[in-house]
Amino acid sequence: MNHPFVRRSTLSVAALGCGLLLLSACEDKRVKQLDTGITRDSVMTVISKDLPSDAKPVSFPNVYVRERYLIAGKNYEVLYFTPHNEKAGKEPVPFKDLTPIVLSDNKLVGKGWTFWDSMATANKIPLKKKDSVLTLPNQYGPKKG
Repeated sequence: MNHPFVRRSTLSVAALGCGLLLLSACEDKRVKQLDTGITRDSVMTVISKDLPSDAKPVSFPNVYVRERYLIAGKNYEVLYFTPHNEKAGKEPVPFKDLTPIVLSDNKLVGKGWTFWDSMATANKIPLKKKDSVLTLPNQYGPKKG
């Protein structure tokens, strides 16, 4: 005879396992290829693969936007990966559809929202609202009609 608590715990563990499997299944193949410790140049080489043939040359292919931080004397850079080469200010993409790739002193230290949210919280960096879309100010003023 199984105690109800044991059945509930077993179901919870099974559901968690399925959830983790689904999350990893959604990860882009290029992001999966990134290993902690590789250089920034290697990260850029991997994530820039499979660009459409009509893609315009850009400095950061498949990076929607990037952010830089100086924390305790170390440089951190967060590249928000997009598999379709969208760019902030041109195509609206919610943060939940992006994957943060975190570099420290030009080496990959982690990837994904779980890693970045944990690191951001530990360093008092405001967390992203995953449903929000980055809006950039119009640096050239309003369009004249």
